[in-house]
Amino acid sequence: MAKVSEFELKVVESRKNVTAPEARDGVAVVDVVANVDEVLDSLKATKGAEKVLKAVPDLEKLDIWTHVAHFSVCQKTGTAQFLDVWDCDLFDGFTDLQRCLNDCRVWFSGDGYDSWGSGQTKSGRVNCYFRAPTAGTYVCYARLQSHPATTTAVVECLIDNNSFGPLPFTGTKSQPHVANLSAGGHHFRIRQLTGSFFFLSLTVWKIG
Repeated sequence: MAKVSEFELKVVESRKNVTAPEARDGVAVVDVVANVDEVLDSLKATKGAEKVLKAVPDLEKLDIWTHVAHFSVCQKTGTAQFLDVWDCDLFDGFTDLQRCLNDCRVWFSGDGYDSWGSGQTKSGRVNCYFRAPTAGTYVCYARLQSHPATTTAVVECLIDNNSFGPLPFTGTKSQPHVANLSAGGHHFRIRQLTGSFFFLSLTVWKIG
């Protein structure tokens, strides 16, 4: 496998509103706030954080973080509207559909399992479509888990097709992504590059 450079935190601009291609029922706004202290600690531990915190000092003011949306296989809250999962792997007895719902996660395999008919593709995709209530700075907190836990997986995360760059991880990874967004609809996307991994959740906050 080609060497992957270290993930570096940066602010991605996506000022254009994305219109949903078709009508689907949305989800009512709820008052749910996750542990923002953990998110900020993860942000500070990421390469490039010093530059981002200098550009967006309000990131350190946890009292002005507002919960916007949350996505998982078994739940959507806030302005989370569509969770689209492409090319996931339902391996019976391990990640069959019922287990995905029970465990609230979905798996994308990479190499291996060819004796069971796996194409060993790396084409897994996750699309989280949410609405930003106002223009401003947002933090999208993706939680992923490589499987087996001792191996490295690599994904690419994007906001409206603007890439944050490759993200390698071994075991459980909770990674914040910072973006300046316009009011309206936006896609946070995860693309499988190498390795096998679980998608656990995505949570979005607005800063200020």
